[in-house]
Amino acid sequence: MSLLRLDDVHAYYGPSHILRGVSFDIERGEIVTLLGRNGAGKTTTVRSIAGTEPPEVRSGTIRFDGTDITDWPADDVAMGGIGVVPSMPSASSR
Repeated sequence: MSLLRLDDVHAYYGPSHILRGVSFDIERGEIVTLLGRNGAGKTTTVRSIAGTEPPEVRSGTIRFDGTDITDWPADDVAMGGIGVVPSMPSASSR
C-alpha cells in the first residue's frame, strides 16, 4: 500500500481549474521531488495534500497511509503526520 496516493485530483482557485487529474503514488521510504516551470502546479499540489487554503479540491482523492484525507482541514492533516517545510529565498535573491 502506498504511503501517499493522489488519484485524479482536480483543484481550483475560485473558478480557475489548476490541477487537472493529478495522480501519483509515493511508497514508504521513497524521496520524491516535484519539478516544473512556474505555474505548473507544484505549490497547488502540495497545498492540496496539506489541506491549506486555497486551493479547493473538487474531485479525486488524496490518501495518506490508506486513509482518505481529501477533505481534512490543515490542522488534522498535520496531526495525521503530514508537514510542509517552505523554502527560504537564497541570499542572492534578497
